[in-house]
Amino acid sequence: MTITIYQLERSRSERAVWLMEELGAPYAIEFFKRLPTWQAEPAFKALHPLGSSPVLGIGNERIAESGAVIEYLATTQGDGRLALRPDSPDYAQYLYWFHFAESSLMPALVSEILAQLGGIEDGHPLRSKARARIAELLAFTNARLGEVPFVAGAQFTAADVMMTFPFTMTRQFVPIDVEGYPNIADYVGRMEARPAYQRCRAIVDRPE
Repeated sequence: MTITIYQLERSRSERAVWLMEELGAPYAIEFFKRLPTWQAEPAFKALHPLGSSPVLGIGNERIAESGAVIEYLATTQGDGRLALRPDSPDYAQYLYWFHFAESSLMPALVSEILAQLGGIEDGHPLRSKARARIAELLAFTNARLGEVPFVAGAQFTAADVMMTFPFTMTRQFVPIDVEGYPNIADYVGRMEARPAYQRCRAIVDRPE
């Protein structure tokens, strides 16, 4: 069955590309652009009723949602070697950080991005509260990465694919300083140095 990644530029779908490159699994890819309004082009929005990214093609079926897409690929591709199973001692941590990325971290970061794009002044109480929440989440993540080399534990997993994107994406929009969190900064550097990640960047950042 053919796996197709519908790659919307500067979007969560790059996680799927990175994961498949890590697994060395075969896939097709179709590229889509964003409009000047930052909305996806109409052809991409037509792929799924909600018009969001990522979208994955599995034969004639399509699924969306970052967690669902990455979980599907991690468990069905590459013999599932980047998905921990229930008998792993790190399984609970794997599940936690896999879902923490989109359930806790990304909503907080996106709220700051939207405030920035919407012209809400830095000193606004809502922005101050949001930044305090982000600082709490970053300190929590930084502490975890001071204990283990990868978010689930000793080995690289699909949870790291989920967790890296919030940091690499956010810095394109707002100056959230992960350098103030040395374990996160080291972690992101190590993830970006992985050959599969670099192949992913070459694919998704292709020139016009």
